[in-house]
Amino acid sequence: MSNHIQYISCPNRGTCPSPTSTPEELERRAVIQRNDLLLHEAVIKNDTEGVKKILKEPVDINSRNNYGRAPIHWASARGNIEIMEMLLNSHCDIEARDKENKSALHEACQGGHAEVTQFLLAREADMEAKDNQENTPLHVAAQHQQNRVVQILLENGADPDSENQKGSTALHIAASLGSRGILECLLQHGASISKQNHCGNTALHMACQANVVETVEILINKGADLNYLNKRLQSPIHIAAEMGHTEICRLLLAAGADIEQREQGGRTPLYIAARGSFTAIVDMIIKTARLDYPAHEKVVESRRDSRRESRRESAVGLKPKLSRKWRSQSKDETRVKEYERLKEILYKLAYKHLSHGEWKRLASHWAFTEDQIKAIEHQYNGPSSYKEHGFRMMLIWAHGLGSDVNPIKELYESLVAIGKRPLADTLRRKIDQENEARRRGQKQKCTRCSIC
Repeated sequence: MSNHIQYISCPNRGTCPSPTSTPEELERRAVIQRNDLLLHEAVIKNDTEGVKKILKEPVDINSRNNYGRAPIHWASARGNIEIMEMLLNSHCDIEARDKENKSALHEACQGGHAEVTQFLLAREADMEAKDNQENTPLHVAAQHQQNRVVQILLENGADPDSENQKGSTALHIAASLGSRGILECLLQHGASISKQNHCGNTALHMACQANVVETVEILINKGADLNYLNKRLQSPIHIAAEMGHTEICRLLLAAGADIEQREQGGRTPLYIAARGSFTAIVDMIIKTARLDYPAHEKVVESRRDSRRESRRESAVGLKPKLSRKWRSQSKDETRVKEYERLKEILYKLAYKHLSHGEWKRLASHWAFTEDQIKAIEHQYNGPSSYKEHGFRMMLIWAHGLGSDVNPIKELYESLVAIGKRPLADTLRRKIDQENEARRRGQKQKCTRCSIC
């Protein structure tokens, strides 16, 4: 006999045998208990004929096994409508609960039995019934990613914003699991995209924590608030930065997430990313922040406006418009070559010509904030780490240059401004020589980046 039914309990203690029971009563109770065992066994085995036969005998239709499950639970979990119909026609309790306080509908939803779910709903099963964790059948269906069952429940009026013990809705669950179909179905049926659980997390917080990129993109496009704060005063980008989820951070930044917000410990996303040594995220946040900064004090207001507009345009499609920036991903072949040329020049400057501390002076001239400089400096500790810091800083600076800016001219003027005129003159001379060589079609050794 199955281990599932080792022990059968009597749901109605008043019918259990007492010390004063007559031999006939004891015999009758023994027969019923034996039939209870046989009924459980037959339902578990999907033995339709066996169930039909046992139901003609004296039997407790709502008897429980050691898990507190009644036959209706087993039939529902196995998706056997024929047996369920026989049980219900024999007046079993459709709302019978097991030790986890789960009903037959919970079981059907967990197993993804769409037809059984519809059958139970037609029999007026309680679709808002809650188990010990206060999960409704909708929560259970979302947790087990049963798309069709979720759709059936919602179409029959299930509350999409019902909360469980943690204050989470089915949308929180779907977001954390990356269940796109369920997520979109819930939103179509009016689920609140801004609902916060007991920790203050929204569905977007949950998706960021789980690093589900597609879900984050969907939620952003559906209008999720990027800057909702949980009980730790964390916005979604705080969580993404803390966990090192680079692609999630990129989406949030492009969509306009607030990078100045401080969580309860007073830490910004930049600080959190730097502390976690997530270099790519640190650079990404600084690049985004610098869209609102001029290259230096002499840059005109129109350039600042252009940079602000760049971020707004990026937010529309969640991807930066590369044609406006100096970056290697550009599809334009000429721009790629120019960027690589500039990158090599910056590398030589950082590793051969700027001494300790000079990169910081250059950064300050380019309006990098003290926090940004500290964040760059946080990685790669060591006697020569300032070279890497300087190179990263200059790449970030180059990233923010508009397409109308001559980077070599900007670099020359900046080197002069921090007292490096001889180096600036050498740079200009070598670039002039290189340009002249190009015009004459001559070939020179390392003509692309030679700074002596």
